[in-house]
Amino acid sequence: MALVNPIPALIAALIWAFSPIYYRVYLKKFETLTLNFIRTSLGASVLLLPALYFGFQQGAPLAILSGVVTLAVGDSLFLVAIREVGASVATPVTYTYVLMIQLTAFSVGESVVLTNIVSAALIILGVFLLSRGGGEVPRIKGIVIALGASVIWTVGQDLLKLSSSAGLQFVSLAFVRDGSAAIALGLTLLVGGRHLSFRKKVTRREGGYLALVSISDLALGSAIYVYSVSTTGLALTVILTSVSPFLTQVFSKLLGKETPTNRDILAGSLIVLALLIATIS
Repeated sequence: MALVNPIPALIAALIWAFSPIYYRVYLKKFETLTLNFIRTSLGASVLLLPALYFGFQQGAPLAILSGVVTLAVGDSLFLVAIREVGASVATPVTYTYVLMIQLTAFSVGESVVLTNIVSAALIILGVFLLSRGGGEVPRIKGIVIALGASVIWTVGQDLLKLSSSAGLQFVSLAFVRDGSAAIALGLTLLVGGRHLSFRKKVTRREGGYLALVSISDLALGSAIYVYSVSTTGLALTVILTSVSPFLTQVFSKLLGKETPTNRDILAGSLIVLALLIATIS
């Protein structure tokens, strides 16, 4: 059995655990597409110079498709779901794409081992329990939208793996994904006649927090995630990053937003067990 390095994927998971909590605040100030345009633009801006340094090898067209599908379409649906049912429900439901990836990884040249399937099943059970945390019944509309985001993310992640396998360097790949999503969202907003002015929406301090969260999410987090996909593989990386829903719950509680439940503890234990299984192949 070969040990794999879970650290990069877990760092990405840690970064992505915070962002849904804070994006919900800004969803009260911006329309969904506008917020997504801001975050992808900020991510692309930070990655521009490093990407120019590393260059753009083969695989850029697939990275463009991945960015449009995953970040422009999938993340917009994810943000809508957060607005509808909150981060604590939308995040775990959307992360059911973990199981879908295990079923489609063979299409991008990866073998899907039994331990990955077992890990994915435990993840799905864990995030389902998290989504039911607190005894509240999630609204159907938000759940359906989150599941739609899950399907879109699955397609986009497969495209990401193909782009990485084609030889595109991970920083350049992350930039192309962010940039293509920002362009697609910007054109959509302009065609829809929406004025791209944000200064009156937030204070300077709020804008600074939004920039910090967006850059951490779509520059640092995305680059680390792509690196993990290129070195560890898609199927295993998505399992490792699926700890995010549990961490989102934990951080939300530490911030005083929720009260821990026995169900949450059980769900967290299932996710930890899944991670232990996934890191040994």
